[in-house]
Amino acid sequence: MSPSPVVVITGASSGLGRATAQAFAKRHAKLVLVARGASTLEDVAREATALGARDVVTVSGDTSDQATTDRAVDTAIARNGRVDVWINAAAVTAYGTFWEQPAADFERVLQVDINGYANGTRSALRAMMPQRSGLIVNVASILGEVPQPYSAAYSMSKAAVIALGRSLRSELSLANSPVHVVTVLPPTLDTPIFHHSANATGHELRALPPVYPASDVVDVILAAWKHPRKPERTVTGAGRVLVRQHNKRPVAVEAAVAKQTQVLQLGKPAPDTTGNLYTPSGDPHTVSGGWGGRRRKTGRLLLAAAVAAGAAYVLGAKRSGR
Repeated sequence: MSPSPVVVITGASSGLGRATAQAFAKRHAKLVLVARGASTLEDVAREATALGARDVVTVSGDTSDQATTDRAVDTAIARNGRVDVWINAAAVTAYGTFWEQPAADFERVLQVDINGYANGTRSALRAMMPQRSGLIVNVASILGEVPQPYSAAYSMSKAAVIALGRSLRSELSLANSPVHVVTVLPPTLDTPIFHHSANATGHELRALPPVYPASDVVDVILAAWKHPRKPERTVTGAGRVLVRQHNKRPVAVEAAVAKQTQVLQLGKPAPDTTGNLYTPSGDPHTVSGGWGGRRRKTGRLLLAAAVAAGAAYVLGAKRSGR
């Protein structure tokens, strides 16, 4: 583990990507920051330098274009001679009923959230396989294991990210490569993603509780950097409980999650928007989305238990014919 790792972070302009950049900056990393918004990236670069990063450079571009991720790896090698860690965190999302959602919006989510991760991984391997070392961290989601309504494209993409990691680890094993691939599955995070989301639900979007601070996921990413042999990491105990419940009772848990989504995530009426699907995000470009990820910490396990109990109730009702 290098004391000053060369780290490439996609989606670095806000949310989890920005929080990860801050964390590695404090550990004196050499950073390559990737996102679409050039001016916002420069703000993050100045922030990272002030926090202690040894070197910071930005690459503005869309990760769904292979040329962007290739420029990022070429920049890292030109400045530092290697790439130690590549973090795929650039993602977009779109909410809406599947059969009413514009097909172009649906496809755009898949382009960024699947092809963007594949592009980043491909570029990272171009550096890591010859140097015979490196870590790729793919940020997936609990929704890749337990999908929710109104987010089919995003849930599909995160399931694909999980599959990418599993397949790639198999191929690297066959190639006798020491490169590590770790998939991280966060729960709902207190980031601006819901402010930036495309939305065709007819309602304002809120973060679906339980909501966790981005720092919880950053801690897991840092742990993967130090000890990369655990290949998949579900963030928080509540997330692990939900995945286990879904494995046991998928229909019941999906019904309970659907009800929670309908009641807790959709707010007052709002016009449709394409969010940041086609252009860089507007404000906020912060780590936090203002959803109270720390203030709401005490009730999280209780809510997870309530989802599990709701799933058990739905299952019991089906069995009794009610």
